Amino acid sequence: MSLLFVGQSSADPAHTPGGPCIQDDQTVSRSSVADYDDTVRTLGQIERSSNGLVTVDSAGVSGEGRELLYATVGSGGDVFWLQGRIHGNELQGTQAVLDVIRWLAGGSQEARMIRDNLTVVAIPLYNPDGAEANIRQSTTPNRIDLNRDWENFAQPESRAFYALWEAVRPKLALDVHHMSSAPRVEGTNDLNQFQIGARSISPTRMTDQQWLTNRQMASLTLETLDGYGQTHTARYPDIDITNAVLSRMLLGGPGPDGSDPGFQTQGAIFYEVRSVGQKSNGYLTNLFTRPVTAVLTAAADGSLYGHGVSSWEAEPYARSGSCGEF
Repeated sequence: MSLLFVGQSSADPAHTPGGPCIQDDQTVSRSSVADYDDTVRTLGQIERSSNGLVTVDSAGVSGEGRELLYATVGSGGDVFWLQGRIHGNELQGTQAVLDVIRWLAGGSQEARMIRDNLTVVAIPLYNPDGAEANIRQSTTPNRIDLNRDWENFAQPESRAFYALWEAVRPKLALDVHHMSSAPRVEGTNDLNQFQIGARSISPTRMTDQQWLTNRQMASLTLETLDGYGQTHTARYPDIDITNAVLSRMLLGGPGPDGSDPGFQTQGAIFYEVRSVGQKSNGYLTNLFTRPVTAVLTAAADGSLYGHGVSSWEAEPYARSGSCGEF
């Protein structure tokens, strides 16, 4: 690919929903990552320079009145949904999604093929208010975890992005997150930089096709990162959270008014990359962009749907206790 960017535990390992990835006593500078103004400016620059390949729109406004911006790239029949920074203090996802949008607008053979076969809907900054406050949740009218709000739809962000999901009907979805800065791969002393979640709900709640597609996406992801630097990967602890965004995509709603959207997303997984630090920002961004673009390419050329699942099945779990969880 031509993209260039600067042993198993028990079936139900412990899962403890966490706090912020950046603690009060840490000295990480937020100026080293994209904020809301940077996102607005960068999306505008990409749109203007793309010669019509990228369009930027707003799904609505946040609780504090910020635009909920997303970019659309490509004209293919299958829609791929990519979202970042639903948790405002999980910083690096915004830059990663912006980098993917910029690459998709470029002239590489892979980017052209993806544009021909997919329509990519990319959200760099799902939670702009939380990002500005550097907190996990939204800010107004209540501090609510937006990744637990696709059931009650208490927040305007949730209602806006659900309406967008219902309108574009994505076949596949991918959500990028951060975790603790120093978790370990279970059974080893290896620092875990990357966790992958192939399930936000129990496989018993998915169709057989959904569970297969999720594991295919996860296996391809792991193979893409195999041998990349000092990256140690792990499976995210098994969870069953029905009110999360990806979960409701897989379940097929219902929406804020209780209606059935009439479709379900076929595959929806998430990534967790260790917390941000200025000296490793480029590397951490690549931990998102490398597998995202690999999955996009495989979805566009169709090879994803014949991919094996053995890499996922063989992957160890991460130790419990990471912060900033999905």
